[in-house]
Amino acid sequence: MVEDVPWWVVQKDPLTALIDAQDGVIARWQARQFLTSKAIEHRVVSGRWRRVHRGVYVAYGGPLTLAQRQWIAVLAASRGPSLMDGSVCLAGVSALQVHGLRNITARQVDLLVPTARRVVAPPGVVVHRSVDIDHHPASRPPTTTIGRAVVDAAVWARSDDEARLIIAATFQQRLVTAAEIQPILDRTPTIPRHRLIVATVDDASRGSHTLGELGLVRLCRRARLPEPTRQLQFRDRTGRLRYLDAVFDPWKVAVEIDGAHHDEVGQRWDDCDRDNALVLATYTILRYPTHVIREQPERVAEEIRMALLQAGWRPTRKARG
Repeated sequence: MVEDVPWWVVQKDPLTALIDAQDGVIARWQARQFLTSKAIEHRVVSGRWRRVHRGVYVAYGGPLTLAQRQWIAVLAASRGPSLMDGSVCLAGVSALQVHGLRNITARQVDLLVPTARRVVAPPGVVVHRSVDIDHHPASRPPTTTIGRAVVDAAVWARSDDEARLIIAATFQQRLVTAAEIQPILDRTPTIPRHRLIVATVDDASRGSHTLGELGLVRLCRRARLPEPTRQLQFRDRTGRLRYLDAVFDPWKVAVEIDGAHHDEVGQRWDDCDRDNALVLATYTILRYPTHVIREQPERVAEEIRMALLQAGWRPTRKARG
């Protein structure tokens, strides 16, 4: 027995190891490498396995988890050992969830297959077709590359704001870089929302990580105000490192944007503490809820303009700052 390896890992048979690696899901063609057809049917009849789609089984009871629904989608569309060759991949938000995306849920499992592939999709699975799959070489279950997943998720989003939110979240959670997305955008100039995706990737890569921050940048551009620096690091007089949402640093004007979590007691005190530190460092602070950025952009722009003018900024005709 190998030292330092639990006995249940050493003694796990190949079939069990495969099922565990796929979150309890197995395709019939996989099971046939280890079992006869009669043995598979016995497991179903006895209740050890549950048939969840044609040729796909779950080896454990209980409600299906997200990971199981994703594996079911992939295995339902796979054809034998081609499962891992990149011809069938989770895509969009489903792929991003595999790679760690948090706090964004999907209405369905998105699956990307070759254009000519015929697929009978399980309930809750949306099949998309493409000539180029851009599969991730190491992902299990198989997914597209992260850059492709971000672009697809933005294209398939229900609204422009949802597309922006997905892009901002992937940058905020450090799942992707602009360099991973750019090649996809370069070769697909006619996809829906191409201009929006390009602009949002640019803003998110420079620090705009929420819809409020993206909205602030847009209103500054429309109002011909200087563009703020986003997610600026700031050390207060105690040496504590803080991150500021948006700062017009030459004029020491800071704008903080409050999402729902800012209403929590602990977060509210942290916001006050940060505001106090900025005041002591002679900054002017403007603070807005996200919905005000969205619904009253003219008011926000005018107040920022007034703060900048009072701090010495002077608009020019040739530039925005």
